[in-house]
Amino acid sequence: MENNGIKIDLFKFCYYILKRFWILVICGIVGFAAMYLYSNMTIPYTFTSSGTMYVYNNNPNAVNYQYTNTTDLDSAVQLIDTYMVVIKSNKVMEAIAGRLAPQYPGINAGMIAATLSAGSVSQTGVVQVRCTTLDPKLSADIVNAVLDVAPEEIIRVVSVGSIEIIDYASVPIIPDSRNLLRKGLIGAITGIILSGIILFILFLLDRRITNIKDLTDNFTPPILGTIQREKVDEKKEKREYGVFLLTDQSPISKIESYAKLRMNMLYTLVDKEHNVVVVTSPVSGEGKTTITTNLSISCAMGGKNVILIDGDMRRACLRDIFKYDSNLSGLSDILVGNIEWRQVVLPTKYENLHILPSGHVPPNPSELLSSKKMEKLLLDLEKEYDLVLIDMPPANVVSDPLSVSNVVAGGLFVARQYYTDIRDMRKALISAELTGMNVLGFIFYGENLTEGSYSGYYGKRYYKKYYESYYNKYDRQVNASSGEKSAVDNS
Repeated sequence: MENNGIKIDLFKFCYYILKRFWILVICGIVGFAAMYLYSNMTIPYTFTSSGTMYVYNNNPNAVNYQYTNTTDLDSAVQLIDTYMVVIKSNKVMEAIAGRLAPQYPGINAGMIAATLSAGSVSQTGVVQVRCTTLDPKLSADIVNAVLDVAPEEIIRVVSVGSIEIIDYASVPIIPDSRNLLRKGLIGAITGIILSGIILFILFLLDRRITNIKDLTDNFTPPILGTIQREKVDEKKEKREYGVFLLTDQSPISKIESYAKLRMNMLYTLVDKEHNVVVVTSPVSGEGKTTITTNLSISCAMGGKNVILIDGDMRRACLRDIFKYDSNLSGLSDILVGNIEWRQVVLPTKYENLHILPSGHVPPNPSELLSSKKMEKLLLDLEKEYDLVLIDMPPANVVSDPLSVSNVVAGGLFVARQYYTDIRDMRKALISAELTGMNVLGFIFYGENLTEGSYSGYYGKRYYKKYYESYYNKYDRQVNASSGEKSAVDNS
């Protein structure tokens, strides 16, 4: 009944993400805005001030800056680290802290050392001392204090000749860049990645059937037909089922899709003992009643003598489609022995199609359906009609569809796109297998039959291109010669 293993369809996942690409965009925008605003509110403005000094070297083992070559400059650059160690020494930091303490109470050597950095200017012997704090004047004062105090200690430790101050620090006016745009981009990338991960998890958790491949990959019964579901008519469908009945004025693609379903179904019945077919689905709302009704009409249009039974005695639906009195006697009344079936069968406006209503609501539908009277009724109907179609309740909701397993040729299971869950379908098929019901195949009912690798041979565009001109020409010839209806009535 089912194929083992869970597979991840890369094409399907890409399609899933593309359909929800707007979510990634929104999450990226939100991430950018959130990180930008957060950084703007939490990262304070800082001010960096700097000063430069030049070190003259009298140490023969060190670099002679007066006569330099490339090797000398490389050595000079390496000495910058030595100068920085000297500048940040406790002796220098304590001297600077003592100098600034009257103006900045509470300042200490550790705080000063944390704000300082140094480096060579364009790989020369010029040393640049930088200080970054929240106060622009404090930054300048620390640098100037370093330039006044540190040279004496550098000369003593490194044994250089002298140090010349090139530029003292000035109070910065413009704050340092906080790279808010960069942080916003990081937030955008983070938002996109997190939303992508969430979508991937939702994709793995979403076990709804989205295309025919989901059925063929997970289950072994064949696909007998694909039926287009019109999204624009969904509200109207709930109000008035009758607008969805097949007629000779229906779109060619819809007529032919039911014709294909009819032919495939009849082919599966060739070697079967019975000509009774149950149409059901895993849960409610999957379109089984609409499909069952139009399938019966298609079979009648194809010349079969068909009876359509409303087997849902709890929630009858055919009365809403064919507009008959809900108080009419029907299936339940036959099974309790109150009336004969010939007395309650209703004709329809379609030649060769009759309706057997569900009747009055009984307290025990499952028991009635599994009774000997139900078996006898179906045997009588088989003799009278070429095909008996039973519109049954969902298989996972009640046991009614499975109650007649031993007296029917098999069941058709409707799978609605974006609605039917693979797990629900698996549960329904397992129940059918346990009760001995033969699963004839699936009917795929969806709004977008072109999704994925299965585009559907009987697409609307195909028929419009291939058959429309033929039918128009044929209709003109028939109307001109005999005034009869369209050739679709004879299909």
